Amino acid sequence: MLVPALLTLAALATPQGHGHGMPPGLAKKGGMPPGLAKKGGLPPGLAKKFGPRVPERPYIAIDPRHQDRAYFLIDGRWELRTGFSLSLQAEVRDSLQRPAAPPPIPLPRVGVDLHVVLFN
Repeated sequence: MLVPALLTLAALATPQGHGHGMPPGLAKKGGMPPGLAKKGGLPPGLAKKFGPRVPERPYIAIDPRHQDRAYFLIDGRWELRTGFSLSLQAEVRDSLQRPAAPPPIPLPRVGVDLHVVLFN
């Protein structure tokens, strides 16, 4: 009598469905919580700074001296975005660790070598 009861409890505790233990909404989204960047991808805070449409090849030029601003390549022009929150500054710091990419167009002249990052 005790064994069938334990087996029933074990069966009820076993995750069912597509997500294998994930919440159903998360399983539908590939297991990644909304708002989190995919590994190696463009961080969500920086993606918002591009505006309503993120380019297919998003380039960002960062002044290593200032983590509260960056240049974004939008429609063939480098546009400066400033006033970054602390969480966005953390994304900029993490981006400085990525390898530099050659810029597709000349960089703005700001008196320092900008670190250009291409996100895939």
